[in-house]
Amino acid sequence: MAQREVTWTSGGVAQWGRQVPLRGSSELKTVGYEADMVTKIAVAGQDPAYFRTLFTGQDEVAPDGSVPRGYGAVRLEDLYTDELLLGHVDWFMVDGRDKGTMTIDGGTGRWKGVTGTVALDLEFGTARSGDSVTSGDPVRVMGFLEGTGQFSFPD
Repeated sequence: MAQREVTWTSGGVAQWGRQVPLRGSSELKTVGYEADMVTKIAVAGQDPAYFRTLFTGQDEVAPDGSVPRGYGAVRLEDLYTDELLLGHVDWFMVDGRDKGTMTIDGGTGRWKGVTGTVALDLEFGTARSGDSVTSGDPVRVMGFLEGTGQFSFPD
């Protein structure tokens, strides 16, 4: 397996659903989300690839709107070849900042057999000024992800 450095950059919009109390917690709530993004993956020594990206998962939301934990499934479809990358993401916070670990589990075409991880930084907020992620009601949010990691490519 050949190891290569990768850079991940993406941005887009998401819909948070209704929040419900998280069992066993007096403060946290859980919310389902679905995000549509465009992702650029730059692999060392190759031209960048651009993907339609779908995230779907669950977040745990604190009273202040922060997300101490979450997870999701991820499907990336190349904009030009329809080849896929598939993976999952785990969200967490470090020193008050939103972070994630993207794990790529495989794909199709040139991405077949590719695995790896990318450490992500996430910036997100409501799509409209004045909306709130703390109301418990559905809300449209936008986000920007960037990070670096390594992918293993089959020989």
